[in-house]
Amino acid sequence: MSRDLTILVADDDRTTTAILKNTLEKQSLTPVVANDGIQALKILEETPVDLVIADYQMPGLDGFELLQAMKDRGMDIPFVMVTAHGSVDMTMNAMRLGAIEYLVKPVDPLDIVVLVEKTLNINRMKSRLSRLQKEVEKKYHFTNIVGQSPQMQILFESIHKASKSTANVLITGESGTGKELAAKAVHYNGPLKEGPFVAVNCSAFSSGTLESELFGHVKGAFTDAHRDHMGRFELANKGTLFLDEVGDIPADIQVKLLRVLQDKTFERVGAQEPIHSDFRLVAATNRDLKDLVRKGKFREDLFYRLNVIGMTTPALREHPEDIPLLISHFLKRYGQVGGRSIKTLSMHAMKIMQEYRWPGNVRQLENAIESAAAMCDGSMIRTADLPLEITAPQSEDPLRVDAYRGTLPEVVERIEKHMILKALEQNQWVKAHAARTLGVSERVVSYKMANYGLTKDKAKPTKS
Repeated sequence: MSRDLTILVADDDRTTTAILKNTLEKQSLTPVVANDGIQALKILEETPVDLVIADYQMPGLDGFELLQAMKDRGMDIPFVMVTAHGSVDMTMNAMRLGAIEYLVKPVDPLDIVVLVEKTLNINRMKSRLSRLQKEVEKKYHFTNIVGQSPQMQILFESIHKASKSTANVLITGESGTGKELAAKAVHYNGPLKEGPFVAVNCSAFSSGTLESELFGHVKGAFTDAHRDHMGRFELANKGTLFLDEVGDIPADIQVKLLRVLQDKTFERVGAQEPIHSDFRLVAATNRDLKDLVRKGKFREDLFYRLNVIGMTTPALREHPEDIPLLISHFLKRYGQVGGRSIKTLSMHAMKIMQEYRWPGNVRQLENAIESAAAMCDGSMIRTADLPLEITAPQSEDPLRVDAYRGTLPEVVERIEKHMILKALEQNQWVKAHAARTLGVSERVVSYKMANYGLTKDKAKPTKS
């Protein structure tokens, strides 16, 4: 076990503090003893502490009050509650406030050793993730790209090399893997970073509209052309043009795109005067362009023009070790809810997140964290707060208990929440009608909706 780690033991029971102090010292740890909550808080304000083990009943401030005072002061230190009288309600209250464990007296020294090692491992992971995050931010200056796996390191290196030139870049990868983020990282770290970054999704337009969007048009070029329109190539002058879903570009536009890439010159629709634009092209696709070339659906010469520098954004299932870092990143964005600060997931919820296959990749993970933060009623996201598709991915029947993972109360809560949501959706969110469907009173439905934070604007469609 690591040395030079300080553990605060707060308890007015001299026997308990003596046992804990002796156990910790045998593990080469440094215990600091406080005999009441006020003394403990003073020590925390003056001394760096790695773990707090505090009794529930103490003079001055009890364990809950001490934990709340720490949270109010922004002290993110692992906290263990100890009491002589354990109960389910007390355990839940401690966990909601952010305690990582709850122990009942008399405390077994072996339990303390195991607990301290687990807590310190969590601290090491947090420290490592924080260090890696700082390294990525310092090196790439683009904080939205997060990862420390070998696959992400390869991507970072590709971005780093691509940003040194103005050559065309082709980014491939599944939907939701961050292709546009990679494109922006290339631009904002490159020689054209002071110029514009202009993005267009090629699959969002019909052939005629896409041509106008890319090349622009002059007034009167077609029926609805009531004024001159500057295209994306022109707007991207001295900057970067990002063509997303480039594999969906129609054949006739592919020919015109090839010409623009060759000499950076084009005409607006309905005009004959050539326009020159000094842009860099970064393209992205979730399709296999080589396969499209073989099938005659994508020009081979255009493919090679685009693929001067190639890189791939990896699917999340290929680097699950990055999931904790991504979760930490998204909790900074979505963890401030209703005056609460959500900074972590329970160990079981984290395990589920790491084992899930993530067909929607990082975008789906971000949505899951946003949803879980909205449903969470404490400071820690639990299994029951996670979206149903995450906790029961193998089952189309949400009422099959064997399809769920977690404790019995979590499974029951998840099923109840799902049934209420389904009944509300089926009855256009009329509570009285939903209550009849469920066989309960409207008052019960109202209570459960408030308890689970269920509102129509937050709800996502449930599976039948």
